[in-house]
Amino acid sequence: MAASGNLFYQAVSTPAGTSRGSLIFIHGAGGSHLKWAPLMESSINGFTHIALDLMGHGASPGNPVAEVEAYAQSIHDFLAANSFPRPWILVGHSMGGSIALQTALTYPQSADGLVLIGSGARMPVNPTMLEQLAQGTFDTGFLKIAYGRDFAPERLAAELESLSQVPQPQLHADFTACNNYNVAAQLDQIKIPVLILVGDQDKMTPAKNSQYLQENIPGAVLKIVPSAGHYLMLEKPAETIAAIAEFLTDKFPGPA
Repeated sequence: MAASGNLFYQAVSTPAGTSRGSLIFIHGAGGSHLKWAPLMESSINGFTHIALDLMGHGASPGNPVAEVEAYAQSIHDFLAANSFPRPWILVGHSMGGSIALQTALTYPQSADGLVLIGSGARMPVNPTMLEQLAQGTFDTGFLKIAYGRDFAPERLAAELESLSQVPQPQLHADFTACNNYNVAAQLDQIKIPVLILVGDQDKMTPAKNSQYLQENIPGAVLKIVPSAGHYLMLEKPAETIAAIAEFLTDKFPGPA
């Protein structure tokens, strides 16, 4: 665990000098690095894993912001302040996917590849939900719709309990950032390898959002994971890891 470049992060390292690159895991609205726990148990394809807390989240200092662009700048600054092995693959979930996309668009020197999980070029949010969050009256139990039908009830209860602990102003800032986000007209500017993952039961960012990304980002690869909701890395970690491993083998094979 470390705090550097003003963001807290957890790392899975490889033996010195052997890393084939870095997977930079960016969580979604109201989350923290803990959302990536199933993917932080061992290295995928010899890559270093870096799971960070966005500013104002988890153990990172600062305040949440209501714009994806500011989060993208913080990712760029974080990577510039550290010496993680390249290539840098930004792995973003939901709002984290928007942040990864924005980082690649604004700071192309800070992204060599993207993995977008349950994300989209636009991320509209239910206006009633935004209004309730602004007033501090939102029932986070509503977010059970984010999880697939196969997710174990006790794990769902634990997830909803952790969401209920997130300050509503933080959720409001994050979901406002999502709601205001729209890079649909810029997707053809992405010239790096992109993997898109989505659950077939995702109600927060339906598969059509991911299909739009795949159709408009040159060369992007889409995988729709069966029996999964919005939190693929928690619900279907083995399938998520396998898809990322295949993507890395294909696009970032490293030295022969």
